[in-house]
Amino acid sequence: MAARFGPAYVRRTLRDNSVRKGLMGGNRFWLAIFVARYLTRLSRKVTKRGEKPIRFSESLKPGESFVIRHVGSNE
Repeated sequence: MAARFGPAYVRRTLRDNSVRKGLMGGNRFWLAIFVARYLTRLSRKVTKRGEKPIRFSESLKPGESFVIRHVGSNE
């Protein structure tokens, strides 16, 4: 029974109540909880540390080069 009231249960309850009572119901207290949770989640994504995923990988032979260019809308 102790596992039912663990951290996941608390997060899920806060999320559900903040959406239902705050965002949909208009209760300012729960709306503030919703905004705080959303901003916390967003800031975690923006400030995430660690190694970034590799988007492109290419091996170059001696003498070859790789050019990265950004072409704006005016060009």
